[in-house]
Amino acid sequence: MALSCNNTLFPKPFFTSCSSQTQGTHFSNLPQPTKQDPIFKIKGPSTLSGHITISGSKNASLPLLAATLCCSGTSLLHNLPNVSDIQAMASILSSLGAKVDAFDGKMRVNSDGVGKVEVDLEEMKKIRGGFFVIGPLVARFGEAVVALPGGCNIGKRPVDLHLRGLRALGAVVELRDGKVWARAANGRGLVGGKFRLDYPSVGATETLMMAASMADGTTMLSNVAKEPEVVDLARFLTDCGAWIEGAGSDNLIIRGKRQLYGSECVIKPDRIETGTFMLAAAITRSCILLSPVIPSRVSCLIDKLSQAGCKISRLDQQTLQICNLKQWHFSLHALVPAWWRSPCLTTV
Repeated sequence: MALSCNNTLFPKPFFTSCSSQTQGTHFSNLPQPTKQDPIFKIKGPSTLSGHITISGSKNASLPLLAATLCCSGTSLLHNLPNVSDIQAMASILSSLGAKVDAFDGKMRVNSDGVGKVEVDLEEMKKIRGGFFVIGPLVARFGEAVVALPGGCNIGKRPVDLHLRGLRALGAVVELRDGKVWARAANGRGLVGGKFRLDYPSVGATETLMMAASMADGTTMLSNVAKEPEVVDLARFLTDCGAWIEGAGSDNLIIRGKRQLYGSECVIKPDRIETGTFMLAAAITRSCILLSPVIPSRVSCLIDKLSQAGCKISRLDQQTLQICNLKQWHFSLHALVPAWWRSPCLTTV
């Protein structure tokens, strides 16, 4: 069975030319995902071959889309992945009043027209990542009403750190009727503060980073997540005018700004998708090419697979060749848990 990059297995970005004349999200020309059986039937053994184009990172895209709510003017995001979560987040932004245009693998967002701070319940049910908007809404508009997260089958992933962190920044936070009601206690906006996360949650770190970027004063966050997606968000916010120091370390120092402005960014390749296909080549004793990739973001997996007998070559700045044509030196059972425990690939 050959693994080729065709439009059926690996579709091009779903964004097509869209009208920008009217308010809201314009998805009239977008092919809608087709419903499939929730079971994959795989017949093996077989080997894989060919080249795979790695999509932009979903875990980076969602907080970046939410961060556009912090900004006056227009933001432009490139290389968004073809997944339903992106459409769901665009719908959430549009339902709040933002103007969202999708075209050629890009998304343009202007949040100047945001006129409400309560996210539609049905929209929130579709996607856990929609909860990211609570930080920007409270920071910029002084209040937010967001349903508790849905759309995730991984298991229970509480948002208590997000809420406690917002309280540390001067928000009054209440839970009523399955929704989070948050507002600035002083009636104006959030204020700088100190907060230590119980554990380095990526979602809480990103939510609080967005909130603190517009808080009045300096915020110090400790025991924060260090994942690449956190660094990508910090870089985007900085390009928008925020002052953030320490991204990629255990501690963040953020000096709030009264106003941020839209910027432009390119979503980095998805490191989890990259790692998944690297493992696919390894376990089927195959040889495949992957691009674009950022090798430093999968360095832990490269080391482990190399130890297991795979030959991994860097053909250019963003192309990896993964070949495994021999028996493994140790079991996949021992390898996979080590990969998922690695900070290079773990996301909370």
